[in-house]
Amino acid sequence: MFRIIHHYILACVACLVLCDVAFAQAVEFKLQQREGWVGSPITMQVVSVNSSGDPQPPEIAASPDFASAIVGAPQRMDMRQNINGVSSRRMTTTWTVQMTPNRAGVLTLPQVKINADGRTYLSPAQTVPISASDSGDVLAVSVRSNPTTLFAGQAADVILEIAVRPYANREHDVSLSERQMWELIDKPTSSWGVFEPRMRELVQSNQRPAGREEIRDGARWCVYEITANTNASRSGALDVGDVRIDLKYPTGISVNRDFFGASELSLSGIRKVSVTPATSNLIVKALPEAGRPASFRGAVGQFSIQASAKPTKAAVGDPMTLTLSIQSLSDNKEELRSLQPPPLESPALAKGFRMPSDPLAGTVDGSTKTFTQTVRALSADVSEIPPIEFSYFDPSTLKYVTTFTKPIAISVSPAERISATALEGVSSAKKDAPAANLTDVNGGLVANTAPGADLLSDQRLNVGWSTGALVAIPPALAFLLLLVRKRNNSTQSNKILTRSRGAAKIARRELFAAQDAATIAQIIQRFVEARTARPVGTVTRSDATTFARIAGATEPCLQTLDAILALGERAAFAPRHGENAQELREKAVNLLGELDPLAWQRKTESFLGDLQP
Repeated sequence: MFRIIHHYILACVACLVLCDVAFAQAVEFKLQQREGWVGSPITMQVVSVNSSGDPQPPEIAASPDFASAIVGAPQRMDMRQNINGVSSRRMTTTWTVQMTPNRAGVLTLPQVKINADGRTYLSPAQTVPISASDSGDVLAVSVRSNPTTLFAGQAADVILEIAVRPYANREHDVSLSERQMWELIDKPTSSWGVFEPRMRELVQSNQRPAGREEIRDGARWCVYEITANTNASRSGALDVGDVRIDLKYPTGISVNRDFFGASELSLSGIRKVSVTPATSNLIVKALPEAGRPASFRGAVGQFSIQASAKPTKAAVGDPMTLTLSIQSLSDNKEELRSLQPPPLESPALAKGFRMPSDPLAGTVDGSTKTFTQTVRALSADVSEIPPIEFSYFDPSTLKYVTTFTKPIAISVSPAERISATALEGVSSAKKDAPAANLTDVNGGLVANTAPGADLLSDQRLNVGWSTGALVAIPPALAFLLLLVRKRNNSTQSNKILTRSRGAAKIARRELFAAQDAATIAQIIQRFVEARTARPVGTVTRSDATTFARIAGATEPCLQTLDAILALGERAAFAPRHGENAQELREKAVNLLGELDPLAWQRKTESFLGDLQP
């Protein structure tokens, strides 16, 4: 009997211990970073574990060195486990506290206090080294040219190099990829200068520049390059416009619950970094004065020139078209846009030909720029169009080069002349010409024929209903076919309308092949872009919900839309979260069924008009 009581007591004690382990109450203070920067928030997570009631929000002590605040609503999680028959439950409420330092130095963080289950918990005293905001530790931007040495008037490729140090979090074993770091570059707020047209192409086609990884000072960096063509119009510093790159660099990662209740990682804070590249190394040199030919018109590069004329046989004063074709032998064809024609006022050409004085405007086709001019021979003694001189500066040899076209053989005949005597002879011949003898006929032809029965009968054509129908049906059918064809052509030519009408069908087809939350969210986002006639990659999560609300979506539909897009954003930073893709696909398909019938084009037209760039 004593042994049975002893075993019963031990079992009860063991149960109490297990319950205490499974439902232990505590408060955790999690600081994700051990250093900070002036103006960039430091994030602390305050986690209340297994509180019996609703814990009160934490209180942050005032500090002259920090501006502190609780960010967002608390996150609540309820996790149950059963391992080897032992059940456990962990209920947590998490607050995110941000403390932004206002000076550099080794600073003590403000103390955080929270009351839970009648007890008061205080965060431990912690010091953090704060540095002045130096963007060079995470972002580097530079501009270089190809070729590296430029002369005034020379075309060149200007390359913008953006190097970003990928964010890594050891606590959660997360390191952002090259694609994810590119998404953190704030493209709308950045200034791109001469690179803006290329950036607009990338954004509208939902692409990014080719990235590569480099090791710099033992650290991994993601490097992106964007190339633009420009022309060094004058000597001095090369003007690339206002270039400034803004980066939203992460400062921490937090654990949240997704739309389906699963735990997921997301950014808990960002540090705004801006860098303007130094362009002092891009210096444009002036062209040398020594050896500059009189026929030089600013061409810089390597060129060849050819000339042709049509027709090659003409009379004095008749027009002939002179065509000058200048071909660029360099890799960069941008130099042809500002290329000026060779001078045509040479004494040899002006002596034998008359030409208009209007400036020539050439046309560029590939690697060739063509100029045309009308010339007229002044005498029949002219036998050729003389060589035309063209000069350019070759930056590879640092010398001026003068080349000539080949002479063009032509045949010029004297102009025909009509003397005054010949004109008088023509006039007298007309005067002496005999007059035609005409015979008067009374009543014309009718008078020569007696009226008959056929002439007096009714000559009107009688058309019956059957004949009229046969005659009217072909034009009516042709007109109807013309209307149908015009409408079909109008629909096919309207790419925006075609894209909008087929958006739901394309989205459903892509959803069946989607395997993760990020892809599913992107499909829904592209659907909204198509229905609102926006370029690909320009509609954000908030834009999508705003457009759907204007189009007439219900509140539950808007909540589902926002939840799926938020899930996709968080999945981009933690693709291993293990969401139920099948369930998410079904929700997305049902969401499409609610979004598709909305009046997108009609109700969002005026609103979108204000947003067009």
